[in-house]
Amino acid sequence: MRLKGKCAIVTGGGNGIGAGCARRLAAEGAQVLIADIDDAGGAALAAELGSGARYVHTDVSQQAAVEALMNAALESCGSADILVNNAAFVHKAGVVENFLDYNEAAWQRTLAVNLSGMFYCSQATARLMAQRGQGGSIINISSGGATRAHRHMFGYDTSKGGIEAATRAMALDLAGVNIRVNCVVPGSTRVDNGTAVGDSPMQPGAVIPLARQGTPADIAAAVAFLASDDAAYITGTRIVVDGGMDAQLRSPAVDFSYDFSAWA
Repeated sequence: MRLKGKCAIVTGGGNGIGAGCARRLAAEGAQVLIADIDDAGGAALAAELGSGARYVHTDVSQQAAVEALMNAALESCGSADILVNNAAFVHKAGVVENFLDYNEAAWQRTLAVNLSGMFYCSQATARLMAQRGQGGSIINISSGGATRAHRHMFGYDTSKGGIEAATRAMALDLAGVNIRVNCVVPGSTRVDNGTAVGDSPMQPGAVIPLARQGTPADIAAAVAFLASDDAAYITGTRIVVDGGMDAQLRSPAVDFSYDFSAWA
């Protein structure tokens, strides 16, 4: 119960990694606000977690919606102690989405959710934390794509790189009010609907040293650690939770061929 008496906000908390984080933080004693646009998933999870959880419909790309989320936190908890920025948009128009084909609508939506949403939520929550004067913890969910790009995922990887840069910048600016800011970097993670973040047609043992895909619970364990006082001297860094993928060089046997003739 490391987080007993704490209030946590988890964006994109209705399913997948976000739901895993909400469950773990609640199990550690925190009150949890589940912020998502998936009303069915968010409401079901709040019901599962009981009286210590609340679902708030939130499109993080809209500043007014984030302000409503902060009001819900004030109403439920009086402030906020933990923010998990997990909400993300991934645009994949078919198997191949080369940079030459990437469209403005996808770019704008990716930036709106992945970067602007992170900014709106972080600044609003940090202001609540600073006003109360007891510090806090902001945890951003990044991706291996922030430092080692996926093929044909330009917008997503660009936004995740921005999230890691923002993590470092926020950590410096907020250290004076004892608000710690860190990243968790998931590897290939099997989620509720059977798909995976960072999925591959190859067997896990061929690309993951620990020979299995991660689970939301694996990611949530790192999030709970960073949210707790056990991480009181950790800020501005990233924890990679990927079964060892980041430690190796590999050439995946995946066909990433692209027909450039249309642009010749």
